[in-house]
Amino acid sequence: MAEDLADLISMPRRILLLTLLEDGPKDIQEIARLAPHIPLSIIVYDLEQLRARGIVTKRSNRYLITDRGIELLGRIPKGLEDAWRGLSAFNRVLNVISLRPVWTYLYYINPLILLSMSTPVVLLSLIMAWLTNVKLLLIFPYMGMAVPWYISPISIITYGVLDYAISYRLKPMVIHLREISNIMVSLIPIAISLSIVSLLYYFMVHLTEQILIPIYIISYLAPVLSLVMLSTLTALDTGVLFEHIAIIYLAVLYVPSSILYLTIVNL
Repeated sequence: MAEDLADLISMPRRILLLTLLEDGPKDIQEIARLAPHIPLSIIVYDLEQLRARGIVTKRSNRYLITDRGIELLGRIPKGLEDAWRGLSAFNRVLNVISLRPVWTYLYYINPLILLSMSTPVVLLSLIMAWLTNVKLLLIFPYMGMAVPWYISPISIITYGVLDYAISYRLKPMVIHLREISNIMVSLIPIAISLSIVSLLYYFMVHLTEQILIPIYIISYLAPVLSLVMLSTLTALDTGVLFEHIAIIYLAVLYVPSSILYLTIVNL
């Protein structure tokens, strides 16, 4: 009991979830609407952790607080759940621009759904890029002759290896379809960006500055959305806070990729 109490006090968001369940049974969607400042991936992970400890239970896809949970909640000082409310606006923006609730919900149902959706998109974008001589330089589309065509598949493999290394560091795990699903679905924004650049490069040989500027904006924003999606799904797997994982991915994937991309472009 003391260990569970200490765990709740150290994670105010779980206190908030218990407070919401104290008003009656709720499903994931109801809880997400009442706590928009907490990423859906974290809500799912926290509820499953609480269920494993007998603090909440689940019936017909609805979560209920147990007598043990009510007892714990009564021993916690009021107001601790407010610690996460400052992130509300930040997470709402991310939810809108990355469709994060959609990916998380599908992941919660069955990760294979995401894998079957994302794989054709990524493969088609790579084929289009190969036909139009556009490469994927780790996470950025590149139009030029300075690098060979096989840099694109190498970039995809490198992206996957780095993701697995980070995930393994956060929580040791073996390679399985769930992790592959995370990688593939997170590549969707990058794949769409690569396809757009390929189409523009193919149909418009003489690219004007007015066309190049939107291309550069898409090229730099799409990887950010990819890393947001990857961070969300990794948070669901490992239980580490989304914000912490996002910082790691930005430092390991986005920043080095940006430096490499700008270096080659300026050669």
